Amino acid sequence: MKIMFLNHSLFTLLLLAFVLITLPSCDKTEETVEPTFTSKLVGTWDIHSYILGGDEIFGFIIDTAYITFQQPIGNSGIFYQEVFFTNDETASSSGRYIIDEAAMQVTMYYEGEPVIVDITFTGTDKMLWEGAEGQYPLVMQMKKRP
Repeated sequence: MKIMFLNHSLFTLLLLAFVLITLPSCDKTEETVEPTFTSKLVGTWDIHSYILGGDEIFGFIIDTAYITFQQPIGNSGIFYQEVFFTNDETASSSGRYIIDEAAMQVTMYYEGEPVIVDITFTGTDKMLWEGAEGQYPLVMQMKKRP
């Protein structure tokens, strides 16, 4: 009888050890870290829709366009923008930009004026840009280059 009791306790102890070892391995939830607003922004974005004052001008006035946000230092970096018009003219601009992570905004400085833009990432490589050009609302849709 004494041997059966020891065997039973040994079996229980081994079973408990097995459960303690295997249960934590079942709880391996891999957390996916969401990229920051800044890391999503950095890169070159091809503009494929340019709605100014409610009118789509992409394809009529603008042939192709892109904007590049260089890696910022802190919350400030340099941007370059290139626009190719349908009449074979081009326009280039560059300047400094400042990121507001909490508000998901970028303030761009060129030609002496700040331009505040609300940015929404609609996918891993798509951006919706809402701001103003002059007195008119501007909405652009962009796709990030690989």
